[in-house]
Amino acid sequence: MKISCLPVGAMSVNCLILRDEATGLGAVIDPGDNAEKIHNKCITSDTTVKYIILTHAHFDHMLALEELRERTGAPLALHRHDAESLLDPRITYMEQFAGVTEPPKPAEILLEEGDILELGETKLEILHTPGHTVGSICIRSGGDIITGDTLFHGNIGRCDLYGGDEMTIMHSLKRLSELPGDYKLWPGHGATTTLSRERAANYYLKHFN
Repeated sequence: MKISCLPVGAMSVNCLILRDEATGLGAVIDPGDNAEKIHNKCITSDTTVKYIILTHAHFDHMLALEELRERTGAPLALHRHDAESLLDPRITYMEQFAGVTEPPKPAEILLEEGDILELGETKLEILHTPGHTVGSICIRSGGDIITGDTLFHGNIGRCDLYGGDEMTIMHSLKRLSELPGDYKLWPGHGATTTLSRERAANYYLKHFN
């Protein structure tokens, strides 16, 4: 699987385009803004978008969602615990920060812990990691984990917004920290990192080891 990262929007969300090299099937993760830029990258990389996936339902990760749905015809997948939040522009902060009062269409695919989304030979495993929102997820595939706003390079996601909870995110971080082996981490904002680095240097993970 190849992962391309496109920082988009005023908050520099890392929109990720996943492509199964054997089949060209792909997924767009967190289309935060600029649907045209995202779609053009899919075209130039010969990626057929099978899924659009949100790691969680916050405005900065979904400003290009509806336009990208129209351009690709791909269904939206997100965790079922964020499904209702998706439809309330106040909870997603679309209204407050983007002036958008029209909710998006409901998600076609409601994800659960342990679900597998297939892109040809590539399998995407859903890890439910609540704390930033009740439906926050990470996505594991091979040696990569997409961490959304749960875990960053040297930091973690905030838990003072709607649906956030400090104890819950710490439980999710402990779970990630205790995964065997090492992974490349692709957070929702900022630089990539590795799980081994975060275990050793991230203040919030160090005491788990």
